[in-house]
Amino acid sequence: MSAAPVESESRSAIEDLVCDLPGARSGEMSFDSPWEIRAFALAVAAHQNGQYDWTQFQGALIASIQEWEASVADLSDDSWSYYQHWVTALEQVLSESGKLGAAEFEQKTAEILATPPNRNHHKAILEPIAIDKASA
Repeated sequence: MSAAPVESESRSAIEDLVCDLPGARSGEMSFDSPWEIRAFALAVAAHQNGQYDWTQFQGALIASIQEWEASVADLSDDSWSYYQHWVTALEQVLSESGKLGAAEFEQKTAEILATPPNRNHHKAILEPIAIDKASA
């Protein structure tokens, strides 16, 4: 198979993903913070690279949300964060698959938390990247 069809298939998959992102359509809410789109992208990229099965991630996401729901008295509680559940589910599936050990995770978390905010970043970009379908 030549490189062009694979590249075209990959680009098509990315376009489909981006077009289905929250906020991709006028009037929809987008991600609230840059870390949310990163969590989303990491989960999708890890799945697309064969790190875990998507149904495994869905199960972990559902379990994380159900655990949160069971732990709060008021479901309108301010502690709700959909993408925090994405992170929890991603950590779980990568840990269960042996791709991410607890010690390595703790080390990487400490490194990230020790890094000053906005290091090498001049401005946070909150909007998803637009894809020009005319150039595809």
